[in-house]
Amino acid sequence: MEENTTTATPEDDLRSNLEEAFDEKAPEPEQNEPESPPESETPAEEPEKSAETSENSGSNVEIDEKKVEPTENTGKKPFVEVKKPNQPPSVHDEAGKTEKDPIAKAPQAWKPSAREHWDAIPEEARREIVRHEEQVKEALRKTVKERQFADAVRQTVEPYRATIEGEGGTVVQAIGQLMQTAQALRTAPPPHKAQLVAGLIKQFGVDVQQLDSALAGQQPQTDPVAERIEKELAPVRQWQQQMAQQQQMQEQQEQQRINQLAQEFYATEPEFIDDVRDMMVQIYDGQMPLQEAYDRACWANPEIRGILQKRAQAEQASQVNQQTQKAKRAAVSVQGSAPPANTQASGGANLRDDIEFALSKLAR
Repeated sequence: MEENTTTATPEDDLRSNLEEAFDEKAPEPEQNEPESPPESETPAEEPEKSAETSENSGSNVEIDEKKVEPTENTGKKPFVEVKKPNQPPSVHDEAGKTEKDPIAKAPQAWKPSAREHWDAIPEEARREIVRHEEQVKEALRKTVKERQFADAVRQTVEPYRATIEGEGGTVVQAIGQLMQTAQALRTAPPPHKAQLVAGLIKQFGVDVQQLDSALAGQQPQTDPVAERIEKELAPVRQWQQQMAQQQQMQEQQEQQRINQLAQEFYATEPEFIDDVRDMMVQIYDGQMPLQEAYDRACWANPEIRGILQKRAQAEQASQVNQQTQKAKRAAVSVQGSAPPANTQASGGANLRDDIEFALSKLAR
């Protein structure tokens, strides 16, 4: 049988390596946080001593009523959190609220232009959108194994799909017939097995004499010409195998390098990475930084380019406004300042000379 010696081009290998790196670094659906243990399993802390309570009796305190609920089946008093008046929230609390707020950002599956209007959506509607997105993610998490199984079956039968469809069958029918044949060869009575094998021999044109020799333990006769050709091709096949192993090692090293680059690039949290991944794979040439490929891919996307242009215009207008306000404040300070102490007289002989001298001093 003639082997397929065609190899993929370096551009195809590079793009496939980058796609695999992006797939590995793509954000997975967030797992649900484990439920906190019931309050009855955690012993409640006893309140502070009465002496400390008496010291703070004169000051206004704010009590968190959400934590005053009594614990079930425990004889201890519930823990009451006491906050000092006018105490600002800690930086850790504010950061936790910002990071865990489910409606802080629009769903990444939205188009970039649609995500720009996320803050204008009412809060209740945003929470409903996020709830629906979480339901979709949960459904995808529950069907991971089923989808992996279906993909594995598809990859297995794909090389034989043309043959199956050429005989007028379908993949499902072919799998069912193969399973039935295998089951019959294992469990059917001997006469039925013989009939089944005879049908297979006729269907696929098996030579009965060579089959008899194979059953008798004899080596089937081969063509001397084919043996000589195979012997002549042995060194070539060995060289091909060595080259294939060397190429495989190089591909693995290249894949590791690209994985490292992708990991470092994802750490910068690029905003539109999920929108321009495919374009980045086409642009990336293996030498340029991923940031450059990302910037070029964003600019090549008309929707993202429009967003970036609007943001740049808004930033430029803000800078112009700041410069204008700064110039106005400087003008006000100059007009309200006192005249210099070392002002010299014009020395003019008339009123016209005095006015020209004063104007020349203001123009300096």
